[in-house]
Amino acid sequence: MIHIGLFEGIGGFSLAAKWMGWRTLATCEIADFPRKVLQYYWPEAYHHTDIHTLSYETINTELSKRFGSHWRSDDIILTGGFP
Repeated sequence: MIHIGLFEGIGGFSLAAKWMGWRTLATCEIADFPRKVLQYYWPEAYHHTDIHTLSYETINTELSKRFGSHWRSDDIILTGGFP
């Protein structure tokens, strides 16, 4: 299972995903400090800054660079943090 976290904060959903055996491949967080935490704990994932500029094309391009086109063959769960 692949996890993509939006409004991720410091990675609560990503941590829960890890406990479930899922892989967090992409996150989106605008705040600098939480994004640094995400980059530290999930260095292989793609970390996007602004939700307004995030699109499927962006995710597909970045994840295909990192993991090849086969990343789309797994089930994908998308989570969104609290406002």
